Amino acid sequence: MPRVATNFRFLFLLFWLAAPVAMAATQSPVDMWQTFLKPKYFPDTAIVEDSTVIELSTPYRAEDAAFTPVTIRAKFPQTPERYIQKIYVVVDNNPDPLAGVFTLTPEMGRADLALRLRINDYTNVRALAVLNTGETHMVVNYVKAQGGCSAPLGSDFKAAMDRMGTMNFRTLGAVNQDHTLVGQLMLSHPNVTGMQKDQKTQLIRPAHFVKSLKIFLDDRLIMEAETGISISEDPSFRFFFKPSTTGALRADVIDSKGQSWSHTFKVSS
Repeated sequence: MPRVATNFRFLFLLFWLAAPVAMAATQSPVDMWQTFLKPKYFPDTAIVEDSTVIELSTPYRAEDAAFTPVTIRAKFPQTPERYIQKIYVVVDNNPDPLAGVFTLTPEMGRADLALRLRINDYTNVRALAVLNTGETHMVVNYVKAQGGCSAPLGSDFKAAMDRMGTMNFRTLGAVNQDHTLVGQLMLSHPNVTGMQKDQKTQLIRPAHFVKSLKIFLDDRLIMEAETGISISEDPSFRFFFKPSTTGALRADVIDSKGQSWSHTFKVSS
């Protein structure tokens, strides 16, 4: 009998010691959005989670976590009466969750955007559209990807630095019935996250990334972006605009070290 009691006490002690571990294992992970991100970026904002304003397309499992394609499509055209004023792109579990804030105008015609993100861990990716009326709508997709923010650069670092600031612009397809045209701006920049190792020295490279992008058409600002380390190396942005007969599209870029570049491209309808 004493032996049975001793065995029982021993088993009880094991259970008592293991219980906190078991409870911790069954607890839900912290909701980054509700706990930290919404209070920080949208503290007093009523957000409607639906797809009546924008749609978000992302891969469920990214082929390359450092170059994850993201497409945002608007459900209605940009008009002076009703338009999407800002789009926020948020990657919940990234070290810097706010990937970009895009300020849009009616002159774009449509508020569609396409870009590439770094995804550092399995996460929700959010797109939030703020209308000129003050409404805020959100769509959320879950993406399986890991290591995008610490992944080595896809090209030689010295070569990437040598071509930094080089820009290319092209139009895709013909002019649409609503007189809009799709443009794609491609910028050479390593967009160093501050989490990547130099392959020779094994030291962490300091963060160095594109911070600001402004797009002008005939000297009128049509789109502005504030971006961070979650944007991929060699950023690429696709967007709509309404070209004029002899238009000039200008891109002004500033990075986190204060370096700046500007390039003008001829576009016409």
